[in-house]
Amino acid sequence: MMILNKRIHIRVATGVATGAFLFSIFASITWFYISYHQEVDRSRSQIKQVITTIEQTASIAMYLGNKELAEEVLRGLEANDIISAARLTSQDGLSASFSGNSELDQTDTAIIFPIVSPFDKNEFVGDLLVYPNQRYIENNAISLAKIQVIVLVFYSVIIALLTLIIVNRILTEPMKNIANRFHIITPGDTTRIEVPVGHKENEIGALVSDINGLLDAVNNQIDNERDLRSETENLSKKFRFIFERASAGIGLIDSGNQLIVANPALLRLLGQTFIVDTDRFSKTDFTGYFNDPAEIKEFIEEFWLKPGNQFSAMDIQLKHKVRAADRWVHCLFSKVEDINNPDDSLLEVVLYDITERAEREQNIIYEAEHDPITQLLNRRAGMAKLEVSLQDAEKKQRKFAVLMIDLDGFKHVNDTYGHDAGDKVIIEVAKRIKQFFRGSDVVARWGGDEFLIGFSYNPNYETAVSDIASDLQFQVALPVEIGHEQTACVGSSIGISVYPDNDEAINALIEQADEAMYYVKNNGKNFYRFYQAEEATASANR
Repeated sequence: MMILNKRIHIRVATGVATGAFLFSIFASITWFYISYHQEVDRSRSQIKQVITTIEQTASIAMYLGNKELAEEVLRGLEANDIISAARLTSQDGLSASFSGNSELDQTDTAIIFPIVSPFDKNEFVGDLLVYPNQRYIENNAISLAKIQVIVLVFYSVIIALLTLIIVNRILTEPMKNIANRFHIITPGDTTRIEVPVGHKENEIGALVSDINGLLDAVNNQIDNERDLRSETENLSKKFRFIFERASAGIGLIDSGNQLIVANPALLRLLGQTFIVDTDRFSKTDFTGYFNDPAEIKEFIEEFWLKPGNQFSAMDIQLKHKVRAADRWVHCLFSKVEDINNPDDSLLEVVLYDITERAEREQNIIYEAEHDPITQLLNRRAGMAKLEVSLQDAEKKQRKFAVLMIDLDGFKHVNDTYGHDAGDKVIIEVAKRIKQFFRGSDVVARWGGDEFLIGFSYNPNYETAVSDIASDLQFQVALPVEIGHEQTACVGSSIGISVYPDNDEAINALIEQADEAMYYVKNNGKNFYRFYQAEEATASANR
């Protein structure tokens, strides 16, 4: 700041001096030119005055023709420095002249003064030819002009110095003091700048007042910012405490599904461990932590397309580790949009562990859809799955077989050994039946001792259904241990209907399989039979 002030001081001094110097040059040249011509004009005026003084004597000399008197007149002119030569010539031929020490140049111009008669002003008796001393006149004019120019330059310098001193005293020094004082005041300091003496009512005083007002405003702003920063820090601490201690997992996902922020609860959920390794989860694909990444990826893509800042939620299973239990989470998504940069918008995701709830719901659904004894699908769930499986077989152009199985001799086991033994037989038979089929096939307990099977197969495998039916009957007929080193045996009567050979509706196929099964029951039992038209008659008789 001191250097800056010195520079300002020098710039002011330089500006004033330069202005004074330029003015002096211009004024000197102008004044020299004016003084020079004034002095030349004054010298010519003096010549005229001198001629006037000797004009009467010259008139008498010319009138009388007295050469001595004429020479006396010329000697008077010769004594004057401003005249270098002169000549008197009368009308009668009288001539007298003189020339000074300097030689006349061809460029010298003579001044002619007519001489009139001393008695008659209208009569000319001769003329006086005068050559001004041009060199003397010019030298004298130049000397006088130089003196005046020097005086003018001296005056200009004095005025410049006085102006500089006055400007420095009135303006530069107060401004420099204000700047130095302002430089040492730090933000928040209560010190203020004092108005320089004599400047309270002028612009410098107004400037100091404005600076002090600005300092007051800055201090107020600093105090407000400190209070706001303190409140923000306290609020930030509270939010961070909530964020870090929250039981729900909280995170931010960018447009590329990359997890960029995660609280410890989210890391524990995704890692399924209490060991939190933040670096391992930074900038990773969020969808990769789920059992079905394509499902949640599609859900997020659809959510991005929704207008406004809406909320959306879904329940989804996390990808579990080897030999680890399944974990389910409830995901709540909301947009964190940047109005100025929409491409930088993020998704906020909140995850709740709903594994226990999901397990309860799954257990409820399982219990509602499965037989409590055999754990096979019950009649309602089996019927729903049969409809879906038949539609799938239709799309894939495969055949679909429906088998209705009724146990032979099961009532005898219940009556002889009791219902506990009957339950053991039902459970074992269900296991033997289920082992023949895939997870996508339908195996349901249709009634007390009835089972319904539905499966699709390749149309080119013509004996597929009969082979399975034969194997089923063989397995069902094997003895079943019922406890106390006792066994029980049951047989099976199987009715079969095939899509699309017999019908295309699932209800019709089930009825046809049931009719074929009753045909077997009524005709010796313990064998299988494909539905034929006469089964409908037998069913009607039954």
